[in-house]
Amino acid sequence: MNNFYVEPLGIVKFITLGCVGVLLWQTFNIQVLHQDDYKAKTKSMVMDTKNVYADRGRIMDRNGIVFADNYRDTANKNLDYSRIFLQGKLAAQIVGKVGYNGTGSMGMERRFDSRLRGNGGFRLSVKDAHQREIYGRSEKVADAEPGKNLVLTIDRNMQEIVEKALKDGVAEFNAKSASAVVVDPFTGEILAMASYPTFDPNSKTQGVGRMSKNDIVSMSYEPGSTFKVITAAAALENGVVDTTKIYKDEGRCWRWNVRSEQICDTHVYGDMNMGEAMVQSSNIVFAKIASEVGAERLYRMARNFGFGMRTSEDFEGEESGKLLQPYELTRDDRTLKTMGFGHAVSVTPIQMVMAYAAVANGGKLMEPMIVKEWRDADGNLVEKREPVEVRRVISEKTAAKIRKMLNNVVNSGTAKRVASKKLPDVLFGGKTGTAEKFNQETGRYDRNSQVASFIGLAPVEDSRYVCLVLVDDPQGMHVGGLTAGPIFRRIMEGVYYHPELSPASHNLQHVRLDHRCDADFVGLSARDAKELARKKGCPVSFRGEGNRVVSQRSDMSDNGKISLMLGEVSATKMPNLAGLSLKDALEIMGNIRMNVEYTGKGRVVSQSPKADEEIHKGLTCKLTLKEKG
Repeated sequence: MNNFYVEPLGIVKFITLGCVGVLLWQTFNIQVLHQDDYKAKTKSMVMDTKNVYADRGRIMDRNGIVFADNYRDTANKNLDYSRIFLQGKLAAQIVGKVGYNGTGSMGMERRFDSRLRGNGGFRLSVKDAHQREIYGRSEKVADAEPGKNLVLTIDRNMQEIVEKALKDGVAEFNAKSASAVVVDPFTGEILAMASYPTFDPNSKTQGVGRMSKNDIVSMSYEPGSTFKVITAAAALENGVVDTTKIYKDEGRCWRWNVRSEQICDTHVYGDMNMGEAMVQSSNIVFAKIASEVGAERLYRMARNFGFGMRTSEDFEGEESGKLLQPYELTRDDRTLKTMGFGHAVSVTPIQMVMAYAAVANGGKLMEPMIVKEWRDADGNLVEKREPVEVRRVISEKTAAKIRKMLNNVVNSGTAKRVASKKLPDVLFGGKTGTAEKFNQETGRYDRNSQVASFIGLAPVEDSRYVCLVLVDDPQGMHVGGLTAGPIFRRIMEGVYYHPELSPASHNLQHVRLDHRCDADFVGLSARDAKELARKKGCPVSFRGEGNRVVSQRSDMSDNGKISLMLGEVSATKMPNLAGLSLKDALEIMGNIRMNVEYTGKGRVVSQSPKADEEIHKGLTCKLTLKEKG
C-alpha cells in the first residue's frame, strides 16, 4: 500500500506563496484598481475641513462706547465665541440679544443680523495619529470676513439718565411700566429710548417676554390730549380757526343735540380761545375745532404728520397705529369730534414725538434716526447716515403759534409741575395727555386703566431736545401732568447738569473748574473791572453803556468768557431795566437795595417806577416779564 507523503517544507512554501499572492493582489487592488477611494479615505483620516469664525460686528453708542462685543468662551467646546453686552441692562431693548445659534434674536441684533454677522471662512486641518490638529501644517483656504460695526445715535449717558428716571417713576406712581424717548428735533436723531421694566441680555436664565418690547415703537395707544396739537395745526394751517376766536362756555359738559353722548371737561373754564383751551386742555373746545376743520382736512393733516404708517425701516417690531379714513370719521356725528382731542385714533410714541419735533423745528417732519453710521473691523467709515426730511407739514408761522401755546401749558396750565426750579432759565413747553384704555371685552373705555403722557420741548424756542414720556396705568395720580410730566422734568434736569451732555452754561462742574473768573465785578468801574480781569487772566466782554459794572454772567459757551453789564447806578433815580433778564434786573436792583416784585417769565417789558424817575426809601419796584414770541 502506497502512503501519500507531503514534505513539511513544501507546505510552508505553499502557504508562503499563497500569502504573498494575497498581498500582491491586495496591493494591486489598493494601488491600482481602487487607488482613488483609498486616497480619499486616507486623506479624511489625517485632514479635516474646519469653519473659521467671523467676528460679529460691535454695537456702539454715538461716542464709541461699546454696548455689544464678542469673547471666546473656553469652557464651552461647542461654541468658541459668545456675545457679551458690556453695559448690562442699559439700552437692552434697543441693542437686543443673540440666540444660542449666534443669530440675532431681537432688537438691532436681529434687525441688522446679516451685516453684523459677517462671512465665515474655513481651513484644512492636518491631524496626527491621535486625531490632534497639527497647526503648523494646517492651512487657510478662505479667510473669515468680520461683520460691520454698528454706531447708534444713542448717547450712553443720556440713556442712563432716562432709564433711571423711568425706574424711579414706575416705583413712585406704582405703574405697570413707563417709556421715554429723547430726539434732536432738527436731525431726527434718537439720543435715548427706553422702557421699564427691562431685561439683562447677559443672563442665560432670565425670561424676557414682555420686557424685551420697545414700547416707543411697538406700543399702539390712544394719545388723548397730546393729539390736540395736531388738531390745532390743522385749524391754523388751513385758516379755519384763528387763535383769537372765542368759544362760548358750555359748562363742564357739552351735548350738541338731544340724542348725542356728551363730551366733558374736568372743570368749568368759561369762554376760551384756542390758546386758552390748549392750556386748560379743554375737550369741548377741541371737539368744536375738529368739527370746523372737517374730516378730510383733519385726516390729511394727521397723515402728513406721519400717523397711520411706520416711521422707519430701522426699527424692529414697529407698529403703524390706526388712522380712520374721512368716510369713517363721518359715519356718525361724534367720532370726528372725539378725534379732535385724541380719541378715535391709535398712534405709537415714536409717531407722536416726531410730530412734536416738527413743531419744534419750524414745521418739518424728520425721519427718526437710530443708525448713525457703519464702520468696518478696522474702524474705517463704511456708511454714514444723513438726516432725512420727510416733508414740510406746517408753516413756521403755525409752528411758532403752537410753541407759544405749549409754553403757556407749562407756565400756567395742566403741566405746572414740569417747570424746573433747578433750570429757571430753560423755558419748557409741552402738552399733557391722559387717555383711558379701550377694553375689547366690554367695548367701552375703562376709567380705571389709563395711559398718562407728556411731550415736552426743551427749551421751547430753538429746542435742543424733544422728549416724550409715557406712563402705563399709574395708580393714585393718573393724569399726565402729575406723572409723566415730573419724569420729563427729572430727565431734563439730569441732562442739563451732566458734565458731558449739558450746555456748558448750566454745567456747574464746568463753571467750577476754571477759577480764573471767580471774582465779583459788580460795583467796580469799567476801568477797575478790566484791570482785575487782566490780573486774573479772565476773559471778559462788556455790554451796555455807563462807567460801572451793574451785573455779570458766565458765558461758558464762549470759552468761559464773563459778560459784564455796564450802567449808571444812582441811588436817587430808577435805572432802565427794559430787555434785561430777571437775574440781571435783580442784580442791578440789589445795588440800590430796593425791594422787587415781578410777574411773568422771560425779559423785562415794563417797570414801575419808570426809568429815571426819582426813587425813595420804602418804594417797591414792580416788573413785568414776557417771553420771546
